[in-house]
Amino acid sequence: MARRDVRYVVRDREGKELTVPSLGALHALYRQGFLSDDDEVRQEASARWVRAGAMPALAGERRRRTDPRWALTVLAAAVALVAAFGLLCQGGGR
Repeated sequence: MARRDVRYVVRDREGKELTVPSLGALHALYRQGFLSDDDEVRQEASARWVRAGAMPALAGERRRRTDPRWALTVLAAAVALVAAFGLLCQGGGR
């Protein structure tokens, strides 16, 4: 029998909902900042909503997001992206 991932439903403050195909995808959304601590999450088959910030399954991601090295990595990536875009706009790629 094939293993089927549990799907999750995410609801933001405005009431918009998004179905997420797996816990791994939920982790990725949280890690990348698309899912905030105040957003609510439930398993698709459940009626019980839980704040993302209170989900034990996201605790490792939460620790990673508060790590100053994570913020520095994101900042460095943003600076590199802006610099590359600037070079492309100036024709530096010729």
